[in-house]
Amino acid sequence: MEDLFTFLFKYPPFFFRKGELTFQWALNYWQLSGVVLLISALLTLIYLRRANPRFRPAAARTLLTVRACFVLLLMLILMRPSLVLSSLVPKENLLAILVDNSASMGIEEAGESRGHPLVDLVSRDSDFLAALDEKFYLRFFRFDSHAKRVERPFELDWKGDQTNIAAGLERILSETKNLPLGGILLFSDGSDNSYEDIQEVLNELKAHRIPVHTVGLGPEVLHRDVEMTQVSAPRSSIPGTISVARITFRQYGFGGARGRLRVREGNSLIQTQEVYFPRDSESLSVEVKFIPKEQGVKTYHFNLEPLEGEQIQENNSRRAVIQVQNLAARILYVEGRPRWEYKFIRRALVDDEHIQLETLLRTALNKFYRQGIQTETTLATGFPDRRQDLFDYDGVIFGSLESSFFTYAQMEMVHDFVSKRGGGFLMLGGSSSFASGQYQNTPIEEILPVWLQPKDGTDPISSEPPYHQTAGRLRLTERGRHHPALQLSLEEANSADQWDEVPELTDWNSVQGTKPGAIVLAHLASPTAGSDQPDIPLLIFQRYGRGQSFALLTGSSWRWQMLQDQENQNHQTFWRQILRWLVSSAKKPVTVETERESYARNEVVRIRAEINDRAFNRINDARVQASLTTPSGEVFELPLQWDSREDGVYRGQWTTHEDGLHLLQIQAEGNTLSEDQGQTDAQTFFLTSTGTREYFEAVQKRDFLQKVAQETGGSYYPLEKVDQLPDEILYTESHTSVIEILDLWDMPFNFFVLMALLVSEWMVRRRHGQV
Repeated sequence: MEDLFTFLFKYPPFFFRKGELTFQWALNYWQLSGVVLLISALLTLIYLRRANPRFRPAAARTLLTVRACFVLLLMLILMRPSLVLSSLVPKENLLAILVDNSASMGIEEAGESRGHPLVDLVSRDSDFLAALDEKFYLRFFRFDSHAKRVERPFELDWKGDQTNIAAGLERILSETKNLPLGGILLFSDGSDNSYEDIQEVLNELKAHRIPVHTVGLGPEVLHRDVEMTQVSAPRSSIPGTISVARITFRQYGFGGARGRLRVREGNSLIQTQEVYFPRDSESLSVEVKFIPKEQGVKTYHFNLEPLEGEQIQENNSRRAVIQVQNLAARILYVEGRPRWEYKFIRRALVDDEHIQLETLLRTALNKFYRQGIQTETTLATGFPDRRQDLFDYDGVIFGSLESSFFTYAQMEMVHDFVSKRGGGFLMLGGSSSFASGQYQNTPIEEILPVWLQPKDGTDPISSEPPYHQTAGRLRLTERGRHHPALQLSLEEANSADQWDEVPELTDWNSVQGTKPGAIVLAHLASPTAGSDQPDIPLLIFQRYGRGQSFALLTGSSWRWQMLQDQENQNHQTFWRQILRWLVSSAKKPVTVETERESYARNEVVRIRAEINDRAFNRINDARVQASLTTPSGEVFELPLQWDSREDGVYRGQWTTHEDGLHLLQIQAEGNTLSEDQGQTDAQTFFLTSTGTREYFEAVQKRDFLQKVAQETGGSYYPLEKVDQLPDEILYTESHTSVIEILDLWDMPFNFFVLMALLVSEWMVRRRHGQV
C-alpha cells in the first residue's frame, strides 16, 4: 500500500506527515476568491449559451461541474503546489547512535534474545549502518545504568542491571556540546527503571532542537507470564506480633492456574500458601501472615514457584526488609469509674513488654488511682495540662468518662495529639461515653470516626437512647477479617472461627453513623434487631491528620475472658494487637526516613529528617548531621540542610555504590531544642541490590518511546520498519537543518484526476449525442 501511495503521490507518506503544503505562485485570499468567481462566471455563461436544447437541466449542471473541477485543478497545478521540509545536509552533521545494553534486552523470545536483531543492525558490515554513514558522521554509545562511548562493532552482553535512558541522553549531550549534532538514534525497549526524571533532559534536547528517533524492541504484551508486581509489608514490626504482607501478581495466559508461594526469613522457610489465578482478571492480590520472632533487621523473600511455560521466571520473586524491634510505647488510659472492662484490659497487658499502659482511674470526686506510671510525679495532678506532657505518650484511651471531666483546652490538646503529633486515640463504650458522655460539638467528636449527632445539625440527642444494655455478638466485616489488628491466628479460617466463638457482648452505644473515610471493622448482631434494620457498627477506624482514631462502642469485651477457659487467649491477643496498631502511626519528635526501602546500585537515595521539640513544634534552626554506615562498615558523614519549603524538615542525598544493608543515623542539635528534649537522634535503614529489576514490566514501552520522539521532534519506528529510517531521518527539523522544497505539481495523481475529469465529460456528451 505504501508503494502505491509513493507511485501516485511521488513521495512516501512520511514526507507528507513531516512537510508543510504550500504554493510557489501564491495568491492571497481575495485574489484566489476573485479568480474562482471569474472562472465560474465564464464557464456558466459559456455553457448556458451553447447548451444543446436536448440537454436536460441536470445533465447540463453535471457537465458544468466537471469542466469547473478540471479548470480549478489545472489552476492549482499552475500555482506550483510544493512540500516544504526541513532537512539535514548529508555528511555535515553528526548522528549519535545509543544502544540499550540492559538485562531486559537479553530476555529469550522465540529462541533468541530480545536484542538479537541489533547484532545485525550495528555490525561492521551492516547495510543499515552503511546507509546512515552515507548521510552522517556516526558516533556510538552504549548504556544501562550508565552510558559510555564505544567503537564499532558494539560489544553487547545485555547484563546491565538498570535501564537509564536519561543517563544515555545526558552523556551524548556532554560529549557533543560543540559539535553539529543532527539527531540521536535510540534502540531500546523503553523499559526505563532508573527513577530519574527524564523530562529535564527532553526539555534540553527540545530547546537545542536535537531530535531523538526511537526504535522499539521487544513485544508490547507478554502472552505466558506471571509477575509479582508488588510486596507491601510494614517497615517495622514487633516480636511475636502477626505481620501481614500483601502480594500483588499480574498474569498473562495463566487464568485458572494454581501456584505455590513461599516465604523465607533469611534462609528459613516460614510460610507457604497456594495461589489461584482467576480467569476473569489479570491482577490478583493475596495476603500472607507471619510472626517475626526475634529482634533485628530481617529480610523476607517472597517467591512464586515457576509455572510451566513461563516466559520470564526472574520476576516471580521480591523481597522486603522489616525492622523487628521492641515497641516501648506509652499509652494513657483514663477511666471514669472502676469496672470490669478496666480490670481486664490491664490484665491483658500486664506482661506485655512492648506496651506500657499508664492508667488514671477516678475513684471519687477529684480522687484518682494511678497504675503503671513511670515516676511518682506522673499524672499526679490528673489528666495532663501541658502539651509536652500529653505528647510524651503514643496513644490515649478514653473509657466511660463524661466530657465535663476535661477542660476545653485539654480536649483541644487531644485533638492536636492525633492530628499533629500522629498519636492514636481510642474511645471505649459505656454509660458515660460518646453521646452519653455529651461529647457532641467538642474537639473529641472531630477526631472520632463516628457522628454523635445528625449531620444536618438538628437535635443532637436522638429519641433512641444513646446507651443500650442488650446482648449481641460481634461479627467482623470483610475489611475486619483482613485487618492485622484482628487476627487471632495465622490462618484466616481459624481466626474467623475463633471470632465466631467469642461470648456475647451485653452493652453498646448508638451513634448517628460513620464518617466518610471511616472503616467499619466489626458489627454487632443484636437479637433484638429486626431483619430489615441495618447492622450496628461496633468497631470503627479512621485516619485523622497524621494519626488515627478508633471507636469501640461497647464496654463488655471483658466477657471474652471471663466466660472462656483460662487457656483461651483471644481477649489478651485482641487487646495487645489493637493497642499496638493504635500507636503504629505515632512518630518520635526526631525522625529520619528514605523514599523507599530498596534501591539499585548507583541510585540516588533522598533523605528526609523531621525535627520537633517535645510539644511537636517544628524546629527550623537545628543542626542535623547524618551518619551512613555501608555494608562493608565504612562510615560517611552527611550534613542535612533545612528545606525552606517545609517547617522542621531537613534533606540530603546519597548515591549508593555498594550492595547490602545501609544504616542511616541522624543527630540533631540546636538552641531551641529544650533541655528535657530526651530524644534527639533517630535511625533507619535501606537496602541496595542489583537485583532483578530488569525483568519486571519487561515489555516494550511503546508509549514512552513515542513520547521521547514526539517531544524532541523525532520519530518512532517499530523494528520491522527500521529500514525506512536512513531515507527519512535526513528530513528532520534541527538546529543544523536547511529548508528543502519538493514539487507536487507533477504527481501522477494529478494527471490521473485530469484524465478522469476529461473522460467523464466525454461520457456525458456521448450519452446525449454531442460526440
